[in-house]
Order: sequence, then structure tokens, then C-alpha cells
Amino acid sequence: MTREAKESIEDVVKSIVVAELRVDRDKLVADTHLMKDLGADSLDALNIALRLEEQFKIKIPDDSIPKFLTIGDIVKGVSEHLSLQ
Repeated sequence: MTREAKESIEDVVKSIVVAELRVDRDKLVADTHLMKDLGADSLDALNIALRLEEQFKIKIPDDSIPKFLTIGDIVKGVSEHLSLQ
């Protein structure tokens, strides 16, 4: 995957997180933790996962969602799912 493709995924991930959690986009970096730093709960994580599936046309297995703890984790997970298609 190219650097541009990864940056594009990161941009979309950040947009979804901003929309779902109503946080300042400037605070989002790769190691921003959804729950510890942004106050997300499990329902927020599920909603983010559903929006990622819709946006990227992928299916995120239920057991992968708890692994999406940081912005970087989400970008990596989405990238991996996209490369499997």
C-alpha cells in the first residue's frame, strides 16, 4: 500500500472519529486512544466500526473491533482488511 493510500485511509478514519465523538481533529494523532483520550465507550467503537465498513466497503470481524484502540490501530486494521479484498 502506498503512503498516499495510507494517508487517505487515515484522513477518512479521522473524519469518522470527529463526526462520531465530536472531538477536535487537531488532537487526533496515531497514538490517540479512543477511550482513554477521547472518552469513547463500546457503543462509540461499534458505531465507528460500522461507519468504517460502510465507507470502505469492508467487513470488520466482531473480534477485531476491540483491537481498534488508537487512531493508528484503526488505520492499520482498515489497511489490512482492504489488502485482503
